[in-house]
Amino acid sequence: MDRRRFLAGAAAAGVAGLAGCGTASGTVRPPELPEQRLDDGGWERTAADTEEVLSRTVAGTEVSATAVSRVYDDAALRAAVGEKTLGALDAPLSNFFAARIAFTPTLVDVPVESAREELAARAGEAARGQFEAQLAAAGLTDVSASDGGTLAVATGEDAAVTEYSAAFEFDAISFEVRGEPITIEGGSVDVEGVLASWIHDGGLFLSGGAYPAQNVVRTVDRELSEAITVAVEVDLGLEPARYAEEVEALVTRVE
Repeated sequence: MDRRRFLAGAAAAGVAGLAGCGTASGTVRPPELPEQRLDDGGWERTAADTEEVLSRTVAGTEVSATAVSRVYDDAALRAAVGEKTLGALDAPLSNFFAARIAFTPTLVDVPVESAREELAARAGEAARGQFEAQLAAAGLTDVSASDGGTLAVATGEDAAVTEYSAAFEFDAISFEVRGEPITIEGGSVDVEGVLASWIHDGGLFLSGGAYPAQNVVRTVDRELSEAITVAVEVDLGLEPARYAEEVEALVTRVE
């Protein structure tokens, strides 16, 4: 697996494999997203999926759930890093996703309160489990989760937040200087992620993302001749604090 592409799969994990299978029936409204902010920030949609994720009997009531998800890649960041590395590193580095899970009947209409809570809890727990599994499957190591408290979202609720940390191993970067091959050794970069979930209008919302949590700076000395030695520095100029702020701003605006 190309570990540089870890975010491509991790984004959709929050809604994959919750329970059941099959094709969604009917029309489910997708989550409303801050489209202008996404456009202004250089985000590019990479996936749009609709999937039936649950079908079971709860408290004597047949309940089904359909998830509609949207996944975005920070294309502007990807392009900037690609330019800085002369095209040697061209991969998703920061992403954002949002999903709306619609229940039939809605959670509000499920007759027993404990059953409503169970359905929401099952969906939320499964989403977190799939998110973590996908991070690990994509090549991240030392994946850990912690309670991130709550976050006020645009729909008026307080979303439950799970924060993630991991390490991302990246490959060596090679290019030429004056016709001489230069190789910057690979290494490890800290990654952080967030997954928020909340109930609104009888359905469950999931949103989050992942991003580099540290900058990457590498320097290599290269002897071009007996008289000439050059020091080549690669500084990707990554801004973890800005990425964290941007992902949170997008998450809180999902409706």
